[in-house]
Amino acid sequence: MEQSARSSAPSPLWLGVILPLLALVILIGLGLLVAAYPALPAWDAAFLLHLHRYATPELNQGVAIATKLGTKWGVLPASLGLIALGLWHRRWQPASYLALVMAGSAELNQVAKVLWHRVRPALWEGIPPHTDFSFPSGHATYSMTFVLALILLNWDSPKRPWLLGLGGLFVLCIGASRVYLGVHFPSDILGGWLLAAAWALSLHQAMFRWLPLLPGLEPEAEEQPIQHR
Repeated sequence: MEQSARSSAPSPLWLGVILPLLALVILIGLGLLVAAYPALPAWDAAFLLHLHRYATPELNQGVAIATKLGTKWGVLPASLGLIALGLWHRRWQPASYLALVMAGSAELNQVAKVLWHRVRPALWEGIPPHTDFSFPSGHATYSMTFVLALILLNWDSPKRPWLLGLGGLFVLCIGASRVYLGVHFPSDILGGWLLAAAWALSLHQAMFRWLPLLPGLEPEAEEQPIQHR
């Protein structure tokens, strides 16, 4: 996690306001399509069945292990470790942002699942059982939130291209693993990404752009060294 609020905050308008609003609008529109029109669920199911033709027992086992990197084996311990590291180095604002964005994404995902109430796909035998709803995907939400948070916190850092490339690949792999295993429809993955983008970008805008503008919360000026004559 890099530096201060000012140095880690990207353009306040297009990335902090317009893009999260657009993501939210598309998410709501996608949710309405999923709930009201049978054509999209039918396409989702056809895609899953086509992909399942390439499944093998060995690949199933490997993907089932890899998909856990999106939650308890990857994103969760990495988030806790980076939060602890930020607190250790007294990077209060980045650490607070990472804690809030990850906790908030988990809560928002559960609220969205209950709101849309979409049943999980069950298109073939052997799909791992899940008791919660399908839209939007939790793994897609958490992995995208984590990667976006790291990119935003390192916006002016040389690490950003690496985070964009490797983080984007990680997010795609987690999403693909959920579809391959048959536990989510493709539209569930897209919904999770949209939810994560709307939340992570808007929270970053609020904490790093708007909050410091409130009276009494302006960033402290750096002390200038005393020059002796």
